[in-house]
Amino acid sequence: MNQVEYSGLCDRTAVEWDSLKNYEMFSLSPDGSFPMMKVSRSKAVRLADREVMMVGGGRCFRVSLSNHPTQNKPQS
Repeated sequence: MNQVEYSGLCDRTAVEWDSLKNYEMFSLSPDGSFPMMKVSRSKAVRLADREVMMVGGGRCFRVSLSNHPTQNKPQS
């Protein structure tokens, strides 16, 4: 596998879980760490290990990734 890095933005203000659309990325932390994706009204997927989690509600921070990864190239 190739290693890639994505730059992204995390909202500074938390939003309600119900306001997220399906397949929208979010974090429970304001720094955007441990990103997740909402997959249904009551489920989210942790992107690090694809673990499905039940969600009852709450507040979270939207995360937006850039469109193009920055690929690490070996130094020669």
